[in-house]
Amino acid sequence: MALDGELFVVMDYVQGESLSKLLRGNTSLGTRIPVKIVTAIMAGVLHGSHAAHECKTARGEPLTIVHRDVSPQNVMVGADGVARVLDFGIAYVAGRVEPTDEGRIAGKLAYMSPEQLSGHKVDRHSDIYSAAVVLWELLTGQRLFSSESHAALSHRVFSGAVDPPSKHAPELPPPLEEVVMRGLALRPEDRWSSAREMAVALER
Repeated sequence: MALDGELFVVMDYVQGESLSKLLRGNTSLGTRIPVKIVTAIMAGVLHGSHAAHECKTARGEPLTIVHRDVSPQNVMVGADGVARVLDFGIAYVAGRVEPTDEGRIAGKLAYMSPEQLSGHKVDRHSDIYSAAVVLWELLTGQRLFSSESHAALSHRVFSGAVDPPSKHAPELPPPLEEVVMRGLALRPEDRWSSAREMAVALER
């Protein structure tokens, strides 16, 4: 939008709450968000992520967008029930000059994929991993990676030692657990091939 020769970015106002606030509210009450609502929210997050991953230039060239900060703080659940992924401020876009130093880690440590945490180049599989961390936390009502030090947290992530969510929420159906654990695979190639594929699996 331009006004009197000045350019402005106009963003839609979304009435709703952040997923992090909804999660804290349930935790404080000693409850968990119902599974059907969790799967609906995360399917929306994954479909939105897939749309970003598939974005192309005006010439039809892939932009290779990777959000790099999928977390409860960056998901808004609108009053209309639609989940939206927000804040692409540190997203990786192919061909864009990076304002940060090469190898610098950007994002929230507790939601980073192993490859992102190690400072390596990331692709869509990194966002899938982060979404799986969020899904794990919503289903269990607990933090997956919560360590006091960067070193301790990194060790846990790189070891791939992740409890299945049913260890903390025994009522979860095995197919749902399989969706989560595949998303949390240590190697990118062992995860879902796309965010949409994981979303469809959740919806099923």
